[in-house]
Amino acid sequence: MTDKTLIKIIVIVSVLSGGILGLISVIPPLTSIIILILMLFMAPFIIIYFKNLNLIKNTEQEQYMIIGAISGFMGIIGFSIIFFPVAFLVDAIFKIGALLWAKVVIQNIIFLIAFILLSGMLSAIFNAFTGFLTGCFYQYINKKR
Repeated sequence: MTDKTLIKIIVIVSVLSGGILGLISVIPPLTSIIILILMLFMAPFIIIYFKNLNLIKNTEQEQYMIIGAISGFMGIIGFSIIFFPVAFLVDAIFKIGALLWAKVVIQNIIFLIAFILLSGMLSAIFNAFTGFLTGCFYQYINKKR
């Protein structure tokens, strides 16, 4: 499988899993936990999933970091595409105070775009690091064998 095809699959899986987490995170107690999962654990999830499918072979640390950065950024994009409209609708219907911050962010489109891009970049950095750690873990396991 070529690198471009693998990257496309990683983008699709990351956006879909971010979207699913965005739908679940409308439940107020779960919002902060799911955002933390997106910020830190999207890359290990993607790397482990793709290693189990044998789509990722033993690669260099840079490739794990790139996979982590792509999956982190695209996970936040998928999360935002689903979460903000659904949170706006839930707040409009049920008047849930815990989702008030999402309503405030949605009302200013420039702030919304900046919020999504900056949180996506932050997630890419964190997930690049956790992707690096996951790659170190796999290299450690391979040395033991």
